[in-house]
Amino acid sequence: MSVTTKDLAEICGVSRTTVIRALHGTGRISAQTKQRILETAGRLGYEPDLAARSLVLGKSMMIGVVVVDLRNLYFPKIVDAIGRRVLEDDYILNITIHEDNKEAERKLIRMLTGHRVDGLILNPINKGEAFYEMMKKVKVPYCILGIDEFAGCAAVGVDEEAAGADAARYILEKGYRNSAFVVPPLYDADGVLNLGHHRRLKGFISVMENSGCSYHVIYDKDGRPGYLQQTLALVREAGRENKLALLCSGAMFAMDIVGAVRQHGYYAPEDYGIMAFDGIEEYQSWSPRLTSLDNHVEKMGFEAGDLVIRMIRGEASERRIVIPHNIVEGQTL
Repeated sequence: MSVTTKDLAEICGVSRTTVIRALHGTGRISAQTKQRILETAGRLGYEPDLAARSLVLGKSMMIGVVVVDLRNLYFPKIVDAIGRRVLEDDYILNITIHEDNKEAERKLIRMLTGHRVDGLILNPINKGEAFYEMMKKVKVPYCILGIDEFAGCAAVGVDEEAAGADAARYILEKGYRNSAFVVPPLYDADGVLNLGHHRRLKGFISVMENSGCSYHVIYDKDGRPGYLQQTLALVREAGRENKLALLCSGAMFAMDIVGAVRQHGYYAPEDYGIMAFDGIEEYQSWSPRLTSLDNHVEKMGFEAGDLVIRMIRGEASERRIVIPHNIVEGQTL
């Protein structure tokens, strides 16, 4: 039979309240008594009853995370960093996936708050007044992965417009005078702009328009050929004389492009240049090594977890955290 807090109280000659204080790190208790209780609990193999602990603390000790999927390395890296941060305070993650389904995302948010998670972290695909009104009714602290998704919300993310502009300047510094921004999901199924990608594009365009160089925007919409076909056509048209530089709003798109154009005999950096957002370590193992804009997704996840923990405690003073970005020079541009 497992050891209970009542057993520990009898063995240590203290009240059950004192045992709970020692185990949970709450209330007033002498260091000597706390150490004696913890040593006894460890020696007897005490395992906490998490449900009972939640009742005592008035907390579930769970943080809900809502993301699109875990296939893109961007999200596993963020979720892993969130998990490592919240574990420092004995929280666990409840990770949910909506597969780019807006109704599923709203349902998951309602379910998590219904199960009384202590906080939420999400990268919402829902936009608009109805969703904002829904989030105003959420009673637990939450933060968004992405800066300025909507006003007054706690958020952690990169200044995407500045990052897009910096990437464009880097392409120009490399001597390219013909470039394209590749962003397949610029719009969602309802025709609503994906704000993060849109801001990257906005920064890119602002620099390219002032440079006088030619540029293109490649995305799937309104019966256009897919972004891979569009990209291949531009690479062919440009040739080596006016070599095309591609800026992909996500390393997964870059991976797809490299494979697709290689089948037609085009290689980076000989026939075209390519650069991508998401400077994730695994992508740097490609050959040739991918030139990237590192938006520090692990730091983003860690800071999001830290922000929600501080909000739960009522300690958060800064609710808008901008993660710095930098360019990682590779071999593809």
